Amino acid sequence: MLIKGYDVGPLVPGESLLLHPGFWSNYLLVMGSDGGCAERPVPEWFGEDGADADALSEVLFDPEHWPAFRVPAEDGPGA
Repeated sequence: MLIKGYDVGPLVPGESLLLHPGFWSNYLLVMGSDGGCAERPVPEWFGEDGADADALSEVLFDPEHWPAFRVPAEDGPGA
């Protein structure tokens, strides 16, 4: 299901992905892979299985479906 009102790209709701094994290691590996680390980062550093991280990276980086993460706000619609 594409998010209504976003005609620029194939955005899909991604909030459910936050609970999947491999999500946080994918996020943190991207954030930490700036080349400043002597070792190559691995999912196991974050307590996750490499196979789970690989499987979820296929979903997260699918060019046909871009997950968007909406953040609710107490006094409004959120971001």
